[in-house]
Amino acid sequence: MVMLLVGRGFYTLDVARRVAEWDLTESQYRDIRYYDRWLVQARHIMVERGYISEAEIEARLAMVRTRIAVERQNALAPPIPAVHADHHGHDHDHTLSDDAARPLNEYEVIEETLREVFIEKGFFTAADLQRTIADAEGRRPALGAKFIARAWTDPAFLRFALADALGAAEQIGIDMKKAVPMLAIANTPGVHHLVVCSLCSCYPRPLLGPPPSWYKSRAYRAKAVMDPRGVLREFGTELPSTTRVRVVDSTADLRYLVIPQRPAGTENWPAERLEPLVTRDSMIGVALPLKPVSR
Repeated sequence: MVMLLVGRGFYTLDVARRVAEWDLTESQYRDIRYYDRWLVQARHIMVERGYISEAEIEARLAMVRTRIAVERQNALAPPIPAVHADHHGHDHDHTLSDDAARPLNEYEVIEETLREVFIEKGFFTAADLQRTIADAEGRRPALGAKFIARAWTDPAFLRFALADALGAAEQIGIDMKKAVPMLAIANTPGVHHLVVCSLCSCYPRPLLGPPPSWYKSRAYRAKAVMDPRGVLREFGTELPSTTRVRVVDSTADLRYLVIPQRPAGTENWPAERLEPLVTRDSMIGVALPLKPVSR
């Protein structure tokens, strides 16, 4: 929902950051989960900007809570005794699944409420939301691996990637039309890049998919800035003392993708064979590519 709202100009990621860093209460900032905070931000901003009123949200919240309570009561009610045979030739004991038995937490109720209100107001449609979810779930680090392997094997593509990462990705068939500007940065024997978003979780999602949970954690964000070599050691990455570690801060305006050094012993390998050596973590800079296995 946030991606749709931002993409359609209702607010910017910078506004969302302002809410996260300054407008949330201390307990909200400290205690609620990462994506629950996104819900709080969306609600706060859309009310602040006059797209919807707090009274409308509260009224719909009450309706959603009542509906959920009724649905849950019906789900938990004892079934009407009935015996039926199916194609297996035996009776079934239909029990409530663990997921159905679990009550929704407050932020799941808020998500359902905001989703209904935003769709009703015409900010986006249910189909828009499903397409956005499908697109996000279809993005995987394999796309980034394709990009890196091509850069390793094609000097002209590498030059293009370093100058225009979005254009280079489009050249090899990766849709980057809605992507935030991105900069590809190449590791060398003398410099190793480590990517962090010191404020939230800015990340090259079109090439890597959703960010891992550790990337969003305050612990990683703080330590990557203060002790990058310590972070690398936690990931099992040991670099020569002569290699400088350069930390780059991903932002709402610019994302980074690390082009790791090509593993030794792969000089004559085609791009397709190199792709499995490229991991998500190596494109963030916390790890090195996998070592080749001789055939």
